[in-house]
Amino acid sequence: MNVKERIKEVNKTMEPYYLLIMMLVFFIGGFIAISKFFFSPPDLLVKVTKEEINYPSSINKQYMDIFSFVQDSCKSKQTKDQSLDVYNYLLQTKSQRILEFQNNTKNTIKAINIRMTSVKNLTSCAVSSEYLLEQEKDKVLKSIIFQKESGIIYLKDAVNLPPNGSLKIYLWGDFDPIEWNETLIVDYDGGKAKIENSKTFSGLKAILAEYFYEIMFVVILTFIFIYFLQIRKDETPKKDTGESN
Repeated sequence: MNVKERIKEVNKTMEPYYLLIMMLVFFIGGFIAISKFFFSPPDLLVKVTKEEINYPSSINKQYMDIFSFVQDSCKSKQTKDQSLDVYNYLLQTKSQRILEFQNNTKNTIKAINIRMTSVKNLTSCAVSSEYLLEQEKDKVLKSIIFQKESGIIYLKDAVNLPPNGSLKIYLWGDFDPIEWNETLIVDYDGGKAKIENSKTFSGLKAILAEYFYEIMFVVILTFIFIYFLQIRKDETPKKDTGESN
């Protein structure tokens, strides 16, 4: 048997399994792509957490009583102004945003800049990090600027993040209910950060997220099992049901 005939024979033998091979390549390729996407962290990752702020009605009432007393009875204008500032803060602070920056490299990431749009109001902010000195954290805090006319929060001075370091920026205020990957841009010297939104799932979505790989494995096994059953069915000789004269 020459080479050409041998190739034809192999091709004829493998022909029923071509679809199976293609589907396995598709599933395995998709699995590898998803694993690479989720388990290969980018150089700079920014995790965004969104929290709504709802003060208990009892605290609101108690503060209103105190506020009314200060405004009516206190003679100090400074104290009245301070109580008014606190009152406005409680009214205008409706939600919180936490931006967590993570350097996943062994090098310092330099010149990190942020630009956040669709901000109605910024009432306060804070910074925390185990990798920055106190003066460095204070510099970051003073660099957070809110331009009310354009509704944009940005950094006046770019930030450097040490190797494997992290930084959290806390923002309180009033924000438009838009997905953060559409309103937040973070870049640095040499690239652009990946934005990861923190979301809570329940019900079927939570089950799919928790057991994604197990479900994928079962789907592949089920497909292979059904495929081989179909091949055996096709290869089974059909009985002759015709009548002879």
